[in-house]
Amino acid sequence: MPQQTYFIKKALLSQGWAKNVRLGVDDKGLIVSLKTNVSAEQDDHRLGLVIPGLVNCHSHAFQRAMAGLTEYQVSPTDTFWSWRKTMYRFANLVSPEDLQDIASYLYLEMIKQGYTSVAEFHYVHHQPNGKPYSSVSQLSQSVINAANIAGINLTLLPVLYMNAGFGDQALLDDQKRFGNSVDSYLALHDEATRYCSDQSQHSVGMALHSLRAVPARSMTEVISHFKGRVHSCPIHIHIAEQTQEVEQSIKVLGKRPVEWLLDNHDIDKQWCLIHATHMTPKETAEVAKSGATVGICPTTEANLGDGFFPLRQYLDDGGQIAIGSDGNTCTNPIEELRWLEYGQRLLSRTRNVASDDRERHTGTNLYSHCLEGGARSIGQKTGALKLGGRADLIVLDDNSADLANIAADSILDVLIFGTSQSLIKDVMVNGTWKITNYHHADEERIRNTFISATKALRD
Repeated sequence: MPQQTYFIKKALLSQGWAKNVRLGVDDKGLIVSLKTNVSAEQDDHRLGLVIPGLVNCHSHAFQRAMAGLTEYQVSPTDTFWSWRKTMYRFANLVSPEDLQDIASYLYLEMIKQGYTSVAEFHYVHHQPNGKPYSSVSQLSQSVINAANIAGINLTLLPVLYMNAGFGDQALLDDQKRFGNSVDSYLALHDEATRYCSDQSQHSVGMALHSLRAVPARSMTEVISHFKGRVHSCPIHIHIAEQTQEVEQSIKVLGKRPVEWLLDNHDIDKQWCLIHATHMTPKETAEVAKSGATVGICPTTEANLGDGFFPLRQYLDDGGQIAIGSDGNTCTNPIEELRWLEYGQRLLSRTRNVASDDRERHTGTNLYSHCLEGGARSIGQKTGALKLGGRADLIVLDDNSADLANIAADSILDVLIFGTSQSLIKDVMVNGTWKITNYHHADEERIRNTFISATKALRD
């Protein structure tokens, strides 16, 4: 029996908008009943416009505290690589306590803006000198604690990071916090998994930082270890983000990064390729065919000058996409989706690039693709209001001027392209209300701890 029932005026279901929806949620946060075109019952909680919450497929939590602090010229030819030096210096200042406070505030922001799950691509593992903490997964535990404080569903992705670059280059001093052998990585992964084993809203996948940071033999060893487990494990990797990375891959591996990955591993729906910005048409078609998800992070890719993802061809080839916040200069998925589309318009000098014959509403098509791809990227039952799925949902403010007199088919278009105001009034995560009337119950304390944690870092 459902613990709580909700009568929803309009809800976005997998098959489209439905009216008069009655939704039942059990004490585990799962949807256990769903009926459409019904009447409200006496004990129902009444809701207006409801859509599923999104998955943030790619986040580096600690970088939230440095957002905006790299917007000054280091050289006349600033690139991703000059930004990375600043990021490394900042990463080496963050303590486990700092990380917990920063991530708590970040995850609160994410929930308020429509993310109900996050995949944390976590590579800051040790003390700045590279020595492990007494608990080898101490910083992973800080991330898990932060997810509990804010109340977001977490997929923790401990990252294997071994080299400074292609050709087995030794880690730089600034990278020693990130480094692990295969054995120490697996030990860290196991400890982090045990730490959250009794929390069903959280899961632990695995991540390979990039082809330049993980030798081929070690990559095969770790993938084989996790592929042999009974339960499927999400596998995430940075791939082909920068043209310099592509050039180095060709020089050392003899192939482009995506080409090499497809030729050497069985890429399937367990995989999430982060960025995959620089692909040939052949690579684009093969990734789409593989069943993998591509994680696109438009505001970070713009901030770092990465380039444009080949969106239209990839969607035409049947590819799956998810959206992510990456460096967390932006924590708003609506803005990410807006700029994903606008970037493609600027590139192609056309409009409504992400629409197609199946769904002509650009906002609806983008949102739907990222719901499905986001859930696939973390291997969890979210991203849709359906039986057996998580009750991860967003209530839009149907009293807002922007949504007044709007037909259901245009609601997501207005949400993404029609306003800069937040229209997200309430957010439920895993069956529990985390945002009510635009507010989180623990918001002031979380904000104040973030301010305290960042004072010394920003000084």
